[in-house]
Amino acid sequence: MPEHMTSTLTTPDGLTLYTAKAIPPSPRAIVILVHGYGEHSGRYQHVIDSLAGRGYAVYTLDHRAHGKSGGEPRALIHPLDKAINDLKQYVDAIKADQPALKRIMIGHSMGSAITFGYALRYASDLNGVILSGLPLDSEKDVSPLLVSVGKILSKIVPAMPFSDLAPISGLAYNPAVAADFAADPLNYHGKMRIGMGVAIGNEASYINANLSELQLPVLFIHGEDDPICPPSGSQRAYDRVSSTDKTIKLYPKMKHEIMNEIERQTVLDDVAAWLDAQSG
Repeated sequence: MPEHMTSTLTTPDGLTLYTAKAIPPSPRAIVILVHGYGEHSGRYQHVIDSLAGRGYAVYTLDHRAHGKSGGEPRALIHPLDKAINDLKQYVDAIKADQPALKRIMIGHSMGSAITFGYALRYASDLNGVILSGLPLDSEKDVSPLLVSVGKILSKIVPAMPFSDLAPISGLAYNPAVAADFAADPLNYHGKMRIGMGVAIGNEASYINANLSELQLPVLFIHGEDDPICPPSGSQRAYDRVSSTDKTIKLYPKMKHEIMNEIERQTVLDDVAAWLDAQSG
């Protein structure tokens, strides 16, 4: 049985971040799981259990200002480089803990932008990435004027609540997902802060401008009916990355949180099969 442990990490600017890991006997590789905006790593316990049960050592953390980690105001990471730097500190600790194992990072939504951004900056740390619900086209229906105003305001009042989140009904067709999200006190339930929205948009712009720089093995997974982060962003990224080992899976009749849908086992099996191929 995997051994489950929790700990903390102190960042250079003094925040305490919550971390957790599940280590099976003789792990075959490391998976670093990166959660999305407004949520926390605990929402992925079923994913952690599934992967650890298949022999993978799974490491995760709550981003600053999210979940059980410190940081005020809540749900504000501005710029997103702060989360990437936190993750770099964590990965360095993981490398020291398990230096001989391959490392594959899997991120969802904002977490997939962080994962992609990490891979562009620190490719040598990783042996592959899995990107779920990549938010490269999440601003395509937002007026350019609103984007410009947001960027100005984010420099003055980054913590200002600015926009309503997409309805949580957009998370999944599985009706339990929205109810569970709403009832979870570790999730953020307020309006998105302007600095957070701009930070995600800026990172998406950086990724879009550097898609061809990614050469790591990559698996893109996305719900075809995702109303929060359109799958067109994942398709464009798949088309333009330079990776010779790249796969995209678009899931019909699934929304944003494909690993929480009723048919989630299909997704988890696909993820595990890709990991098995990468880990040899």
